[in-house]
Amino acid sequence: MTRPELVGTPDIPGTDFASSHRVLILGPSLGTDTHLWDLAAPALREHYAVLRWDLPGHGASPSARDSFTLSELADAVVSLADSYGISNFYHAGVSIAGATGILLAAHYPDKLQGVGVVCSAAKFGEPAMWDERAAGIRANGTASMVAGTMGRWFSPEFIQKSPETVQTVMQMLADANDEDYAKLCEALGSYDARPELAGIRVPVLVISGGVDPGATPEMGKAVADGIPGAKQIVIPGVSHQAATEAPLEVAKDLIEFFG
Repeated sequence: MTRPELVGTPDIPGTDFASSHRVLILGPSLGTDTHLWDLAAPALREHYAVLRWDLPGHGASPSARDSFTLSELADAVVSLADSYGISNFYHAGVSIAGATGILLAAHYPDKLQGVGVVCSAAKFGEPAMWDERAAGIRANGTASMVAGTMGRWFSPEFIQKSPETVQTVMQMLADANDEDYAKLCEALGSYDARPELAGIRVPVLVISGGVDPGATPEMGKAVADGIPGAKQIVIPGVSHQAATEAPLEVAKDLIEFFG
């Protein structure tokens, strides 16, 4: 296993992150790219210098040559921050990037000023489930996931109200590199941050979608209850892609919590 290479995209080209005292790094969910934060980013840019990162084989980041763990993905986020001269930062991530944020808080307390864990958990199911999904992706590709994933990622009301936005996000899934998606599934299979929670001292906000079947409010509560001083906010009627379904609410919650 090895640390993957991540590519970051500044929201404002040419931003001098090294001189900024309020940097927010944003991470996407599995099967999406930096554009997942497009609807929330304008509000966040009013308060932070924003840098977004792509998962391996998604968006701008290159494919990973070897398998990796979520801890190594967290290491890669820190390497990305270092490459921009960022010594301290806030981090907010959706799903797999939210899990990565938990590990950032556990392993890099001197670098993290605060962490937003959006629609995520300290553990996602058992390894066999993820191995099965990885095998399915290697056989049939990420495009085969689109139809079955839409109803898990978005509430029925949002699908009906904002079909173009939903289609944009689902296209990200179809465009993701098959092998990298499979590697990320395997990394999720071995991920279990539960033993790390009690030792975290970084401020952590957990944002859960009220109808999210993949990272349920109960799973979010387990994270918030396990981390001293952490807080959970549940957004009613919202599913797994809360940063897209309720972008202004997610942005407001992060801004208020980070202070």
